[in-house]
This record gives sequence, structure tokens and C-alpha cells, in this order.
Amino acid sequence: MNKSATPATLTLQNAPPDLGRYIAGFVHRDDAEAGEVVRVLPEVRASIQIMLADPYWLRPAELGGVWGQLPRVALWGPKYAWCYGYARRHIKAYAVGLTAAGLRAIITRPAFNVLDQVLPLDTFNSDLAKLLDPDDGQNFDDWRNSATEALRALFASSPPIIDPVTPALAFLATAETNAVLKGADACGLSERQFRRVFRDYYGVPPKRYQRAVRVDRMIRQIHQAPWETDAFAEAPIPFSDQPHAIREFRAMVGITPHQYVRAKRPGDKTLRSVPVSGMPPPEN
Repeated sequence: MNKSATPATLTLQNAPPDLGRYIAGFVHRDDAEAGEVVRVLPEVRASIQIMLADPYWLRPAELGGVWGQLPRVALWGPKYAWCYGYARRHIKAYAVGLTAAGLRAIITRPAFNVLDQVLPLDTFNSDLAKLLDPDDGQNFDDWRNSATEALRALFASSPPIIDPVTPALAFLATAETNAVLKGADACGLSERQFRRVFRDYYGVPPKRYQRAVRVDRMIRQIHQAPWETDAFAEAPIPFSDQPHAIREFRAMVGITPHQYVRAKRPGDKTLRSVPVSGMPPPEN
């Protein structure tokens, strides 16, 4: 699957400290050598993405799925199912990574309402969608500065949102046993309350998040040159053994870790995009 191509350029800028509760960071991706169908892997973090070059298409993985063109300015909900993606040649995107509190502030409803969906941002906030849509030729730094001000104004205009289950995230990523119970205790909630609140903010029950985030940690560790590293790298990923790790990876991603590594193009820093053969692109 590997092909000789100019690797994608990925730039990550952290959010300003005053917006860290709501924003994970700003991303610029520029890949002028796309043009192939890829496997788009799960991503537990929601985001806003603006496609600036060729239209981008997604297709569900299940049999009979159909291609759908994404909105130019789109809100990506948390993704727990892999799918196919395609751009005819050039992918250029500006993006904002959202925390659970940031997603809640924008959609003003529980996260499970946008689980595994990509929707026009103006469905939730038309003014923000207009403000985040770059002017023609606007470079990433200038866009990031204007986007920061637009988001700062949005978050300041409503009561502060505090993610009540943040203390549990480290346990779900690293604890070898009783991760859900430990997470609930860290949040001062009963297990039943914890499961309900967690689903409101992250879209899925904590056990499903736990499986996904551990596979995501594995992706970051087996990638040769990831643009984002494992925030919990000092703690081992708590799979019982290698076969268990491979089974969980394949169940979430659709391929084995070995197949993932082999499929990546040399120098490609993207974490959740893997070339795939045998799937025809959309007729666009």
C-alpha cells in the first residue's frame, strides 16, 4: 500500500491557558498527495474541522454504506467506529480539538447526540461557523488568532462548564483493575451516577471509552513518528497480554497493529488515517 509521496504537514498549537478547559489545541493539516481511500480510525475527542481544498468524503464501514460529502465547516462528534475516507487529491484543513466541556458548550446537549456523526457546525451555532470559516488565503496563524477570539467570546458568554469526570480519565487509560470504580471514586460519584454523567460528556459509557482510549494509546506508541504522543506514556497500557492487545486493537480499528504499521506511508505523521485497497472512491 505504501507509495512514494510528499508526507502530510501537520502543525499543532496548544490552546491558550484561559481556554484549556474547552480546547485541546489547533491543528493545520496540508497533504497535497492524498487521492486514495483511507481507513479513518476512531477518535474519542470531538473537533471542529474546516476543509479548505478538495471536498472530503466519508463512508461507513458496514456493508452497503454509501459515501457522503462532508460540510466545509463541520463538527466531528466522538468517533468510536472506523470508516472510510477520501479526498480526490489535496487535503488542507484547519481544526480545533475540543475537550468534553468545549463540545458541551457548543452543542448545549449531551455528547451522545453527536456520537459517530459529522454535522454542519451551523446546525449548532451559525455565528461561530461563520467566524471560524477562514477568509480566502488566510494563513494558519492568522486564522488561529481569529478563531481564538471567536471561541473566547463564545465561552465567556455562557456559564462556565466544568467536566465533572475529568479526574477519572487517567484511571480509564492506565488502571489495570477496577478502572471504572476507581474513576467514580475519584469523581466523588456512585458508579451509577458516574456512568450516566460520563456518557453525557463523552458520548459512551466509561467502559467503552476505556477500551477506545487504550487502543488509541497503542496507536500513538506503534507509530514511527506520531504528531501527538501518548500523554500517559510512563504507564504501561494495561492489556493482560499481547494477544489481548491485538484483539482489542483489531476490534476497534479493523486491522492488526502489524497491518497498521505496514500500511503507513514513510514520513506520514497522521495517526488515524491508513491507506486501504479494494474500496472504490466516490464518483465525484
